[in-house]
Amino acid sequence: MNSVYSLARCCILAIFVNLIAYAEANTEISGLVIPRDSKGMYIRNYDGQFEVTWTNRTKVALVANTRQFRYWKPDRLEYRIHSSKEVIKYPIPDGPITGIKTSRGGMYLDVALKEAEDENWISEHGLKLYFNQKPQREQLATHNEPHFIGLWNPKDEPRTLSINSRKYEISLKKGGQTQALLYNLLTVNDCKPFVSRATVFGEKKGNVLIADEIHVLPIGDQAAHDDPKLPRYLFIGDSISGNYDRGLREALKGEFNLHHPPTNCGPARNGAKNIHHWLGAYEQPGRHWDVISFNFGHWNAGSDKASYQRDLETVIAALKKTRAKLIWVTTCPVPNGFPKAGSLSDKGNAPRRTSGVMQKYINPWALEVIKRHPDISTCDQWQFVKNNERGFFTDWWAGTDVHFKGQSADALGAFLAKHIKQVFRQ
Repeated sequence: MNSVYSLARCCILAIFVNLIAYAEANTEISGLVIPRDSKGMYIRNYDGQFEVTWTNRTKVALVANTRQFRYWKPDRLEYRIHSSKEVIKYPIPDGPITGIKTSRGGMYLDVALKEAEDENWISEHGLKLYFNQKPQREQLATHNEPHFIGLWNPKDEPRTLSINSRKYEISLKKGGQTQALLYNLLTVNDCKPFVSRATVFGEKKGNVLIADEIHVLPIGDQAAHDDPKLPRYLFIGDSISGNYDRGLREALKGEFNLHHPPTNCGPARNGAKNIHHWLGAYEQPGRHWDVISFNFGHWNAGSDKASYQRDLETVIAALKKTRAKLIWVTTCPVPNGFPKAGSLSDKGNAPRRTSGVMQKYINPWALEVIKRHPDISTCDQWQFVKNNERGFFTDWWAGTDVHFKGQSADALGAFLAKHIKQVFRQ
C-alpha cells in the first residue's frame, strides 16, 4: 500500500514540476525598456524591473496600429507617435510580404469565412506581416488551422491579401481599430531604452528571461524636443484632453514643455495598468516631471464606485512617486441632448453616458478620493463648462456629442493652463 501511495505522490509531483516548467518556458512580461548592455535590456512595469537577455534566435516585431498604414510609402513606413509630432521612419525592404491573419475559432471563424466568400473581405484583426518573405503556402482559414495566409499588398487601395490567386480586401471597413505585428523590420538593437515599450515572450532561467520574441511599441522620445530651461508638464486624459490640446499648448507656450501619453488614456482601469509606462523613466536627468494633471471619467460612466476609486488610488500612488505637483481635472459634463441620468444599477454601476451622470456620480466619487490627498489640487473643468452654459458652450450643451471643438475646446485648454501656472508658482 505504501508503495502505491509513494508512486501516486511521485506522479503528482512530476505533473506539478512539469506545469511549473511549462509556465517558466512561456513567460510574458510587458513594460518600459530600460538599458542594460549589448546582450539584453530591462523591462520595468508595475511589478518591478525584470532582466531580459536576447539570443541570435530572438525574433523582433514592430507593433503598429493599422491606421499607421495610411502613412505607407514605397520604401518606408512613417510611424507617427500618438499625441506627438514625432515621426519615426522605418525602411521597408524589397521583396514579397507574407500576411497571416489569425481568426478566432468556432462561430467567429464561420462568420469570417462567409465574409471572405460573399464580400471578398477579411478583417485586419490578428494580422501579422513578414517582410521580404514568401508564404510557404497560401490558404483560407479552417477550423483546424484558423489562419488566412497569403501575399499582402499595401499598394492596393484598399489593401489586399492574395490567397491562391484570389485577392481579398483586408481592412477594418466595419469599424474599430487593431494592432498588427510587423516582422523582419527590426532587430534587438531597435529595443531602444526610454522611448520604447516591449512585450517579451520567452523562458525564464533564474531571474533572467531569455527572449524568444519581442514586440516593440515605439512611444516617442518625450525629452527630445524639450527646452531644458523650462519645466516639464504631463497631462493625462482621454479624447477630451485631445480636444483642448491646442488651447492648452498655446496658453503655455514658452513656459512649459508639454507632453501627453502616446494614447487615449481611457478609463481609470487602463490608467492603473499603464501609468508606469506613461510616466517613463522620470528618475533620469531631463525626464522628470514638474507638474502632472490627470483625469479619468468619461470611460468610467458605467463603472461602480468601488472599482473606480480603487483604480484612481493606484494611479495616484504612482504619480506621487514622481514628486511632481499633481492636479486632478474633473470630468466635463455630458450635454443635455443625451437621456437624463437615472439611478445606479442593482450592482452599483453608474448609468453610462447620460446627461447628469458626471454631476451625480463620477465627479463626486472622484472627489472623495482626491480629498484624501490634500496635496493634490483640483481644476474643475465640469464647473467651468456649466458656468459658461450661456457663453462658449451654448450650442454644445444642446448637442449629443461630449467632445469639444474650436473656441469651446480652446477655452477649456486655456482654463486648465491658468490653473497649472498657479499651482506651479506655489
